[in-house]
Amino acid sequence: MRRYFKGLLLLSLLVLLVLISSGCGFKDIDKRFFVVGIGIDSIKNEEEQYLVSLKLAIPASDLSTGKNEFIIVSEKAKTITEAVRIIKSKVDKELEFSHAKIIIYGEELIKNDMPGHLVYWFIRRRDIQQIAYMSIGKPTALDVLKVKPKSERLPSNAMFLAFGKTGTETPYTITAPLFEFQRRIIERGQDPYLPIIEADKDLLEINKLGIMDKRKLIHTLSPDETELFNLLTGNVPKFELKVSKDDLYFLIFGKKVNSKYIIHTPTGNKPYITVQIDINGTMEEALFNISMKDIPKYEKAAKEDLENRIKDFLVSLQKANLDPIGFGLRYRSRHFNNKTEWEMWQSIYPEIEFRVKANVKIEGVGIIE
Repeated sequence: MRRYFKGLLLLSLLVLLVLISSGCGFKDIDKRFFVVGIGIDSIKNEEEQYLVSLKLAIPASDLSTGKNEFIIVSEKAKTITEAVRIIKSKVDKELEFSHAKIIIYGEELIKNDMPGHLVYWFIRRRDIQQIAYMSIGKPTALDVLKVKPKSERLPSNAMFLAFGKTGTETPYTITAPLFEFQRRIIERGQDPYLPIIEADKDLLEINKLGIMDKRKLIHTLSPDETELFNLLTGNVPKFELKVSKDDLYFLIFGKKVNSKYIIHTPTGNKPYITVQIDINGTMEEALFNISMKDIPKYEKAAKEDLENRIKDFLVSLQKANLDPIGFGLRYRSRHFNNKTEWEMWQSIYPEIEFRVKANVKIEGVGIIE
């Protein structure tokens, strides 16, 4: 009998919990809009207002090339949260941010001091991936979101393939994940950077890099400089070396690429940084008749040209007082004095000397003699 009353009491408690508990809030997939891209632009003559644009994928049963469907909903507000709340009132489905893998800041927005909340909103939200790709949209983030490449099967998939390196592979494209971008903003000795996406009708051009000083865009790298940055940071397993020296003009396809640097601070002498670059590859194209016996001559020309280009590139970053490669972070990691190490590096970097040494090995001229 006692066991019967215990069971009845337990059953009553379960029924009561079911009656007073609220729903779990689950919504079916057909009642959700998947946000695949987020763009933030500044508004002219309105300093505290931003244009937040969400690219929403429209599900379709047919994923044929060029048939991707999406809508872009934009809203002006002082914060991203306010804009998103208003955008929700304009659509008939719940917004789902778990697929938002591309975040774009407008070029004009990034040129001025960018408020921290425009970065930390993405960090705070648990439904936005920390590996989302950060970038700069030119001329605006909205213009980039509107581009619909004819080869796309899914909305924004062209950018996912470019930054994820699962599609095209090129030394001109650099990835800046959300977690790394946020770390570089607060890390001393390593400045943040963002790839620049240019809208060109129905194509997206990604071959430049914007360097920031923690808060705003300071310097834009050309495609050639972006390629060198990729080489120095070890982001490319392959490299296209263009050589232009005297009457020689040729290109080397580097199959094996290696780069490293060491910071030297000798007592009583001027500090310097040695940069070592090793490239093994084949002659891919030349504007002259190639002779196998002149391979050492071509290697020497490539070595000297690459050394000069890298040194000029590093000096240009030094003059702009920018350090996206992370020399300062390397220095701090090897000088354990929390009181003075950062101040010492700030006094050293503007005057430090770069000594670049390249080793270029041409293994052949392709499949022809």
